Amino acid sequence: SSAPDRGSGIMAYARDLSSALVRLGIEVHFFSPRPKDCSWVETNAIRHFSTDQFDHPLKRARELIQYVNDNAIDGVINNDNPLLQSVAPALRCPFISIGHCDSQSIAALACHQARWSDYVVAISDDMRRVFIERYGIPAIKCPIVFTGVDDIGVPTSADGRGDGRLRLIFTGGFNTHLKGADLVYKAVTGFPTLWDGLTLDWYGDVPPHVAKRVRETDYVRLHGRVPRQQLIAAMSQGDALLLPSRREGCPMTLIEALSAGLVPITSDGRGAMRWMITSGEDGFICYLRHWPRQMLETAAFLRSRPTVLREMKSRARTRYLHSFTSTGVAHRLLALIARPTVDRRRPAGSIEVLRWH
Repeated sequence: SSAPDRGSGIMAYARDLSSALVRLGIEVHFFSPRPKDCSWVETNAIRHFSTDQFDHPLKRARELIQYVNDNAIDGVINNDNPLLQSVAPALRCPFISIGHCDSQSIAALACHQARWSDYVVAISDDMRRVFIERYGIPAIKCPIVFTGVDDIGVPTSADGRGDGRLRLIFTGGFNTHLKGADLVYKAVTGFPTLWDGLTLDWYGDVPPHVAKRVRETDYVRLHGRVPRQQLIAAMSQGDALLLPSRREGCPMTLIEALSAGLVPITSDGRGAMRWMITSGEDGFICYLRHWPRQMLETAAFLRSRPTVLREMKSRARTRYLHSFTSTGVAHRLLALIARPTVDRRRPAGSIEVLRWH
């Protein structure tokens, strides 16, 4: 529902997936609002069909259906595009809807006219449960396919720094409702004696009163909001990612951390986190109720055992390569397209087109 040169989480997923499909030799047609910067579309030899917010929905829906037919599209993978979801009953090719959220309009859209979606893919077990129980998606039509990202390709070794400190990274700003930033703040301000040999690089916007209190410490650096590439570069100098989230889907930041060989110290919050790593092998899961202290105890353990740290960083990287590459996700979705569940020999006689609000 956003242009490829804008948007964040869902759009990053769609771009990485599209690039992976292109690398596999698939011809990709990208349906979204029109980008101002067309460099990504052109570099990847992707054909673009515009679905702008202020287009006349009925007219554009008819044109979209005609476009799919004229170009003999073999399958559709929808990530939050309302117009594309609307025309699913009129298409003669397999149709997959990816759910990126288990609440609000994103979930409702993913499950809209689910009879005409061959699959409504969930990106976590918790999300799958909501799709099945709240929206009535049949269990056989609701597989789990974890998110994947392109390899960010940064070093994974902690050797050579020589200062003996464990470098922690947190990227959630001061989002307390979802990202659990208040738990990081509690760890920083409530347990000052447990930070010996630890440093924290805190990314994202924080309110002035929080920044003032945090800057009174000598073990936290606030960086504010930075471009994605700067954050990825910072991961090459880190050891562990803090992810005390209360609610996630399949967090891309966690996958990027695994790709960079960071050890995730995550939570048991709602989302895919507790299935994405094996606690004690390639990361650690701390319980939300006691997360600040458990996180600091875990970090102290890693700091005092450099051999264990190196082993776990290597295993984190291996976990990414095995389970969370964008190419792997592309293969899983192509396998679903190859085994459709909807009989499209008799398309719907009429369809309900959503007006994008």
